[in-house]
Amino acid sequence: MKLPPAGASHNEREIEAVLNVMKNNPTLEIGESVATLETQIAELLSKNHGVMVNSGSSSLRLAIDLLRLEPGDEIITSPMTFSTDIAPMVQSGIVPVFVDIEPNTYQLDVKKIVDMIGPKTKAILTPNLCGNCPDWDQIRTIADAHGLKVIEDSCDVLDSWQRGKRTGARSDISVTSFARSHAMTAAGTGGMVGVNSKEDHDLCLSLRRWGRRSESYLYGSRKGETAQFGELADGTPYDMVFVFDSIGYNFEPNELSAAYGVVQLQKLDEFNGQRNTNWQTLNDFMAKREGVTTGKTQPETDTTWMRFCFTVDEEAPFTREQVQQFLLERGVSTRMVWTGNILRQPGFSHITHRKPENGLPNCDHAMDKALTLPIHHRLNADHIGYICEQLDHMWSHYA
Repeated sequence: MKLPPAGASHNEREIEAVLNVMKNNPTLEIGESVATLETQIAELLSKNHGVMVNSGSSSLRLAIDLLRLEPGDEIITSPMTFSTDIAPMVQSGIVPVFVDIEPNTYQLDVKKIVDMIGPKTKAILTPNLCGNCPDWDQIRTIADAHGLKVIEDSCDVLDSWQRGKRTGARSDISVTSFARSHAMTAAGTGGMVGVNSKEDHDLCLSLRRWGRRSESYLYGSRKGETAQFGELADGTPYDMVFVFDSIGYNFEPNELSAAYGVVQLQKLDEFNGQRNTNWQTLNDFMAKREGVTTGKTQPETDTTWMRFCFTVDEEAPFTREQVQQFLLERGVSTRMVWTGNILRQPGFSHITHRKPENGLPNCDHAMDKALTLPIHHRLNADHIGYICEQLDHMWSHYA
């Protein structure tokens, strides 16, 4: 059986939405579709405002800028992550402070955060890695006790709940991604920053494009106001709309992508439901097999895993490499658990950072032994059944 790859799943509804923009918005300016998606995704992130950008990676860049930190300031984070959680810190001279993961959830171990907080620590940023979630209530409690901001990286999952509330209710800033393999996509691209204050909203809008004050008149707190003429700092009379208040990135969203994404969002429950069914089928199968430890969902959490994570035990009849090769030959692709310990990746091995004196043993173990299998919503029961059959053959082959 040939398994469909992770990617966009659409029909005539998305096509019609995109064509409608092309027919009625010939300049393709940011418009109704972007505004609709921003409002609806902000609700899922438990935020007052959403700012759509061109990718989840861009949303992380902006989220870190919204902290308004100085070089040398620190952010507590997980070493098992994605590169674009850490890259903006390094680029800005911010020091990532790593806390080890829990061995079976692959999430930041909140019990170890306080020991790593120092005088320059300003925030906690951690991902809902592979769709699972850390204990966000404990993170919020620690942050409040130490005066820290909280960023939730929810690029891997959209609409997770913990103890009866959406996970984003605990964060100051939440971000998500619409990459083509994620829970929903905006035509293969896109991301969102969720914020609460109008000040963060205006700054995020400014940075999203060119840093120009016009953004707050078009989309932010000054929307509906008449732009005023004034003076530059040197006294030059000037149209204040064309003042550049910040150094932007031009992470501009696309109205066509947003129109596609609005339709996809209407299918989110269906897509997440298929992923949950696929995860549960694999989890039930793996529970009957010796030699592997499967990923455990955080207690009191209702979430959607992006991939099925498991760790190959020392006593297993096969190595991780043998699992990968056996499945690859039968058309089942595997993946590592994102970066593993990012400090062991060549591009990040020499970055300025802090970590515990005893290192990051749980993260190292996962980097050495853990693996993931596909469960995306383009896979149906027959596809997952085929994966289970190949796993069954693998156990028989190595027994």
